Amino acid sequence: MRPFHQILGNNLVANITNYTVWFAITFWVYIETHSVFATGTIAGLYLVFTAAFGIWLGSIVDHNAKKLVMLGSSVVSFGFYAIALAILVLNPEAAFQNPYGLTLWVLVLPVMLGVIAGNVRSIALSTLVTILIPEDRRDKANGLVGMVTGIGFLTTSMISGLLVAWGGMLATLLLALGATVVVFLHLLTVTT
Repeated sequence: MRPFHQILGNNLVANITNYTVWFAITFWVYIETHSVFATGTIAGLYLVFTAAFGIWLGSIVDHNAKKLVMLGSSVVSFGFYAIALAILVLNPEAAFQNPYGLTLWVLVLPVMLGVIAGNVRSIALSTLVTILIPEDRRDKANGLVGMVTGIGFLTTSMISGLLVAWGGMLATLLLALGATVVVFLHLLTVTT
């Protein structure tokens, strides 16, 4: 079960990273715009993207090697977070204060697409239970998968709140880029 535990830990860090970015953009948008409408729209985007891409992302997991899918997920998330960072840095802060402004939503879009790309890891992790774990131990492995998802979600609010308070979306995206590189490199070393 050693490779499974390594992948589990890797996904824990990736989940915390992606959920933190999602919560951080929500907190940050509220701080910038003072608009509950804008934060609700972000939640709606997450829901719509999850529903719209869920079947397609699931088929990617079903038809490809799980490790490759997880590595690809990290690459795609990194790319979207890098685009978001460029948008953030290249625009004045005032451009993000209008909840109906195009610049704000041009920033939110790649952030949310990066988060959704990270969700592929959770789908792949669940399928790895049947691949890597003997049938008599799958109940415990599935419990660990649920625990990793829960811990990722539980710690996210605190981490993202602190990050936004400390350094705004700049700090959040820089940390996300760094953590995404770390989980990518670590996953390269895991052999099943």
